[in-house]
Amino acid sequence: MIVSYDPLLVVASVAVAAMASFTGLRLLTGLRHVDNATRKAQLAKAAMAIGGGIWSMHFVGMLALRLPVPVAYDLLYTLGSVLIAILITGGGLALMHLGARSLFKTVAAGTLIGCGIVAMHYVGMQAMQGSCIVSYSPLGFVLPTLIAILSSTCALALAYKKRTLAQLSLGALVLGITISSMHYSAMAFTAFGRTEVIVPVEGPVLPDTYLALVVAFAAFVVCGLFLLSALPMEDAPKPESEEERAPAARVSIPRSGEVPAQPEWPATMPAFGRIRIPYERNNTTYFLTPDEIRSIKADGHYTEIYDGAAHVFCPWSLSKLEDVLKGTAFLRTHRSFLLNTEHATGFKRQKDKGFVLVAGQSRETVPVSRSHMEDVRKALGL
Repeated sequence: MIVSYDPLLVVASVAVAAMASFTGLRLLTGLRHVDNATRKAQLAKAAMAIGGGIWSMHFVGMLALRLPVPVAYDLLYTLGSVLIAILITGGGLALMHLGARSLFKTVAAGTLIGCGIVAMHYVGMQAMQGSCIVSYSPLGFVLPTLIAILSSTCALALAYKKRTLAQLSLGALVLGITISSMHYSAMAFTAFGRTEVIVPVEGPVLPDTYLALVVAFAAFVVCGLFLLSALPMEDAPKPESEEERAPAARVSIPRSGEVPAQPEWPATMPAFGRIRIPYERNNTTYFLTPDEIRSIKADGHYTEIYDGAAHVFCPWSLSKLEDVLKGTAFLRTHRSFLLNTEHATGFKRQKDKGFVLVAGQSRETVPVSRSHMEDVRKALGL
């Protein structure tokens, strides 16, 4: 059968894809400044924006298709294609935020997202019902897959190279064109033939053009609402001042009954009471003093601090915190943990490992590795 496309809906489908891509990439900026709960929520919204945008583009593109026979779409396959788009896109975006970014990780995430776009397309094609037979060319699988993977990888590289509005817009445009080009290149190698028996289908409540515009408008509204919840853009790191580059003061926290020794401070360092450890919550930076911190756990290039009431996100690495807190009651118990020994309430030994019980509102334990066992036992007076 000879097919054609509505040019208005083709343009609308590309616009939906670009808008959804921009929304998703914009939601992913500034995540290193927030706590884990906010980070997960932003990743979920970004996956919904991009994944939902991919499906919306596909659906509008399919409604732009003009066939000489009426067709309808199976609800189960349609919902399946939506879930595939959101879940696989979410997996690719989450991969970009696990640990340090690298070229290999960018390629892996781009490959995952690209394959998700292709899978969504062909599952969505299975939803077609009517008096037509759909057949595919092998080249129609290979070419769209290569386009989707290469373009998704380029889009991620552009968007994550420098987190500026211009870079995000360029990355979103590339990703939007990627999604659209994959769809229409796959359709170019798809053939539609008539069935021998006419299959009656129930027509939609709205004509295809109006239905497609409703879907596109809904996608823009959802993206707009998501953009209102976007985090501030990441700024370039500012150079440290001399005071910030100065070494941390070395001081010991006295135990009860002991006379505290007078600390020796570098000329450029403030007093111990002014040592502040930053943590992020709800787009705001707060500070903790060392004596308020119970334990510190490594989280990639960042850390998670337990203050006795909650676990909060700290933008400093574990090695930097260890240097800043050197000479205090903090002790390395494990390659991923620092412990404030002043808040230790118990010690549990299990074969060649150990666990320190930490005071706080929740039952917290800090693991002790075999290589640090002797130092921890000595610090606890065991």
